[in-house]
Amino acid sequence: MTAISLRLPDDLARQSKEIAEKIGISRTELIRVALEHELANIRKQMERNDMAKALQAMREDPDYRQEVSDLDEGLDFELPEDLDRWWQG
Repeated sequence: MTAISLRLPDDLARQSKEIAEKIGISRTELIRVALEHELANIRKQMERNDMAKALQAMREDPDYRQEVSDLDEGLDFELPEDLDRWWQG
């Protein structure tokens, strides 16, 4: 495990000590948990941003748009009557 030195504003240091005492953990553990939580949130936001960029790129790609259009046209037909009704068990 790596040790780091951290400077906090007095108010934040006081609040972190009070909360840690109330929930029965050390301030170090509280800061570690808070950092893990924040890093997870940042990773999630970065993933959402990457997905949004990918969707935007797909939307702007004429080849992709044509492929989607072709797929949509291929699904535009009536399904045959299924007399067995297999989906009903």
